[in-house]
Amino acid sequence: MRRLSYRLRIYYGWVIAAAVSGLAFGNAASATTILGIFMPPMIDEFGWSRTEISVATSIGAIIGASVAPFSGRIADIAGSRLILGAGGMAVAFSCFYLIFTQSLIGFCGALIVLRTADEGLIKVGTPPAIAKWFFRHRGQVIALVFFSGMAGMITLAPIVQFSISYFGWRAAWGMLGCLTIIVGVIPCVLFVRRQPEDMGISIDGVDSSSFDINHPDWQQGTNEEAVWPLKEVLHTQTFWMIMISLFLISTAGSGVILHLPSYLIEQGLTVRTSVMVIIIFSASGAVGTLVIGGFSEKISPRKMLGCTYGLASASLACLTFTDTNLEAYVFAISMGIAMMGVNTLSPIICANYYGRSSIGAIFGISRAFQVIGFAVGVLIAGLAYDWRNGYQQAFWAFAVIAIISIFLIAVAKPPSRSPLSS
Repeated sequence: MRRLSYRLRIYYGWVIAAAVSGLAFGNAASATTILGIFMPPMIDEFGWSRTEISVATSIGAIIGASVAPFSGRIADIAGSRLILGAGGMAVAFSCFYLIFTQSLIGFCGALIVLRTADEGLIKVGTPPAIAKWFFRHRGQVIALVFFSGMAGMITLAPIVQFSISYFGWRAAWGMLGCLTIIVGVIPCVLFVRRQPEDMGISIDGVDSSSFDINHPDWQQGTNEEAVWPLKEVLHTQTFWMIMISLFLISTAGSGVILHLPSYLIEQGLTVRTSVMVIIIFSASGAVGTLVIGGFSEKISPRKMLGCTYGLASASLACLTFTDTNLEAYVFAISMGIAMMGVNTLSPIICANYYGRSSIGAIFGISRAFQVIGFAVGVLIAGLAYDWRNGYQQAFWAFAVIAIISIFLIAVAKPPSRSPLSS
């Protein structure tokens, strides 16, 4: 009777997707694009250097990287609800603490917790929560969840700037904390479950008996659901090529985004323009996420990753010459598509190559590589500014790093099945 009741309702995977999307929206509070909006007013008030803020962001990212493989494994065993709920609460309470911060130590502590929760918990728990519930339209659903995160950035960027202008940056942090709990933490704690089999239903809400074994989707599913223990995954060259490429492209991308508002203002653009660039960056990334997610089911995710790496490299090179509104907007569009394309395609390629049985642990490791890249990139950009009084040299280095990523992903072809997995 219980199984029949589930079949008569909407597939529960969509409830999971809605809850996780809510957290992705609220978690925009921890995004580097939003943190970048807070940097100018907080630097003006306290006189902190960009390197000090970058170090705090990097430490949080590094801790998140060390947590990611373990939280990913927990997501495989116990499900993503605990990971997502704990991460959302940590983000919310960090925002609340920042309302009252007066010292650099307190600010750095809150920022470290904020970034650790984002990179080590929420970003790791999200893809497994979707991958374990969807197969046929996995790319599209993952894209929808990431779209929600970008929609959060688009919506919150002007709201945060408005709140800072009229109520102060402390009130803006409080608003973000409340939002994260309401739209993210509560739905995830109430509704997220580990996998469809735990509720007596099949993946995609379709009984396995209804599949045509000669259908190409079913053949692909058979291969994808084959056993790929984590120890075997770690012995494939393909896995490490993907990981290193993600580390490099993350270094290049994050090194720019956190410092982008400050850089554009120093290039002679207005604060309003810098905020508009963040909105355009988020909007283009959101649209790009949906398009890329759909095409990932028809075009090789590996080839699409190579294209996004190339687009990121070209965008970074052009940024070094940017000093007009139009140029800044063009950069925002291209870089938004590139970076959100990477975030969308990385869990898809891992799931397609290695299946969903260990997807949490696999994505936890891949997220660790990305997060370490985030930390390194942010720190490089901050040090470059404080030592060289400018960002151009760092941005050129990031463009070259992105080119190297293209060659790495080009050789990361689908791994051969291990005899032990057959």
